[in-house]
Amino acid sequence: MRFLLFDWTVEGHHGRYLRCFAEALGNIGRVVVAAPQAIARAVSDLPVRVVLLPSFRPPVDLLRPLGPQHRRLAISELELMEGVVRDVQPDHLIHLSADPIIRQLVKRPSLRVSTTLFLFCPRAHYPSAYNTPLSSKERLRAWFLEYLVARWRRRPDAYTILTLDQEAARRWALGHGGAHWVPEPPIGPIPDLPSDGRRSGCILYGSLAKRKGIHLLARAIALDPVPLEVTLAGSVEPGFHEELLTYVEQMRSSGAQVHLQTNLLTESEGLTALAGARCAVLPYPQHYTMSRVLVEACSVGTPVIVHHRGLLGHLVRQNRLGVALDCLDQSALRRELLNFCGQDLSSQYADAHARFVRMFSRDAFEQTLKSAFPRPGTQVSRIRQQQPLTQQLL
Repeated sequence: MRFLLFDWTVEGHHGRYLRCFAEALGNIGRVVVAAPQAIARAVSDLPVRVVLLPSFRPPVDLLRPLGPQHRRLAISELELMEGVVRDVQPDHLIHLSADPIIRQLVKRPSLRVSTTLFLFCPRAHYPSAYNTPLSSKERLRAWFLEYLVARWRRRPDAYTILTLDQEAARRWALGHGGAHWVPEPPIGPIPDLPSDGRRSGCILYGSLAKRKGIHLLARAIALDPVPLEVTLAGSVEPGFHEELLTYVEQMRSSGAQVHLQTNLLTESEGLTALAGARCAVLPYPQHYTMSRVLVEACSVGTPVIVHHRGLLGHLVRQNRLGVALDCLDQSALRRELLNFCGQDLSSQYADAHARFVRMFSRDAFEQTLKSAFPRPGTQVSRIRQQQPLTQQLL
């Protein structure tokens, strides 16, 4: 069986996702990876065929209304994908970042290959599942995605859906075609951490961008002078550097000692940085998916402070991983920052963190993919009817 993994997105953790999928599916069949060079290098040492895409998807804010730019990019991406499918002739296509393209995908002719979509941002279930109200615009976009999913599932090439949101997968699995929860891909080897166990301050780690709520952290610290140690670590999203420096200066003016590490950290370096902090801050004001930083922080025993809405707030409350609060409330966020940074509370969360991290083991990830896709020798092209896909398309 030949799997084609397609991903046109380079920012974030896409290289890690690509590698983990390629490793797991390599135990089931042959793997072809189609990706830009920036993330294709993540599989350079694996026994997979690599098709380098000539460009990559420019960063797009998916929280904003979809406009002509989204449409043009989606069409370009689909044309690239269709070309690779024609050249590779896979048995199964897995699109590893389908949120930006599903609106245009449902308008195009069916592909002559069984197709799986990895969707990151379902949220129609947030009010009932996570007690997170949605604004009228959020509801509209949430239910429009549900409509697109239902429409895509009627296509003869539709196989299944993958998502990082367990509740979304459970609900989608009730419909035609099924769905599978994919645990966050496993964290790499934990580096040797400082033996003295000393932690200090807080850290905001990952892609440094406006959507990560750095302005909320800065406002909370700037309420009153405080000698707090703050680390901002990761890569800076294009166009955000000057604004980031403004927030750094705002915190420093209030007495905070700010360490700014804007080089692109490896996962090992990121884990080491997280392990040195007394808490990790994830004050994301609008976040509709899982966070790998949450799993990374728990992997090294660092408690978290997260915004209370959605999946992240739910996971932190349910699994007792730290504190979920309204990060728009500057006083409340400041109070928890001082509480966690004033004393090392990591031992109080150690057992909860260990239980949570076990959900994201390599075995758990590989078992999910084995259950989502057929064993070698079975017909992956059976989708809606008990007949080959080629017959459905005739």
